[in-house]
Amino acid sequence: MTTPQEYGRTAEECFSCAREAQTDEVRLCYLNLAQTWLEAAAWVEDASGRRPRTPPALMHRPAPRRKAA
Repeated sequence: MTTPQEYGRTAEECFSCAREAQTDEVRLCYLNLAQTWLEAAAWVEDASGRRPRTPPALMHRPAPRRKAA
């Protein structure tokens, strides 16, 4: 089973990629992905010690807004 620490490291990789992204759209994608990994880490921590619940990553999330041209 993947540990919360491993999920956190993956989130850090996403934050690093976001810092290096060439466009705002790509940066936002990496930031959203990092947030999902952090939520997964929190969910695993919660599920391993307390009551399980639906992983936040599986809940509905609005699509990112695009800049008008």
